[in-house]
Amino acid sequence: MKLVHPELEGQILLDVQRPCEWIIESPDIFLKFVQGLRSQVDGQEGRFVLSDGKEISLSKYAEMIANPLDVNVNDRKVLNKLYAVLSELAFGEELYLETQKILAELRTYFLKLEHASDYFLETDQEIDVVAVFKAAGIKVQNCADDFMENLCQYIALTASLLRKKLVILVNIRSYINDDQLRQLIKNVRYKEIALFFIENMERKLPEGVFRYIIDGDQCEIF
Repeated sequence: MKLVHPELEGQILLDVQRPCEWIIESPDIFLKFVQGLRSQVDGQEGRFVLSDGKEISLSKYAEMIANPLDVNVNDRKVLNKLYAVLSELAFGEELYLETQKILAELRTYFLKLEHASDYFLETDQEIDVVAVFKAAGIKVQNCADDFMENLCQYIALTASLLRKKLVILVNIRSYINDDQLRQLIKNVRYKEIALFFIENMERKLPEGVFRYIIDGDQCEIF
């Protein structure tokens, strides 16, 4: 994959096997590009172009993590996609009859509740199975014991559930050391997802990482 912008001379290369680190030393330029990228990942119009043989949507294929401390494996978009997948399975060939049986039993139970109460009750003709999932508190089990495991689990979910091809991490090296960075790269590589680090200062370059720099004088080094 490639990420380009009309104000950049070069191309930011994004590869599953070779992460990219983009260093932007000027705070003003850092803010401008990170805000622009953020807005496009959120579905707004912008000037960045992501391509993989042809132009692909940043909002569809990229996930941006600006604050890794707030990463939640059960955030709204993950749960919505999880419920959609479970709903498809519930009404699939393997579980269709069992799902219909359970929903019929729920309707019967609601009638019994009505008879046991002093009220006339009304229910929808079709029970929303997603509403049942939510009422049951179904969510992804968080298997993480620490910050790094939580981050890796979330990235894995973006690949498997959300079908993301690119994860953008802003200033992640302020939170993890070099060994943890190497471990993160190793773990994510198996998920067939590209990593893109955006940093505001230059640190030791890990082996196998492509680097693109906009220095304090706004010179591009790539």
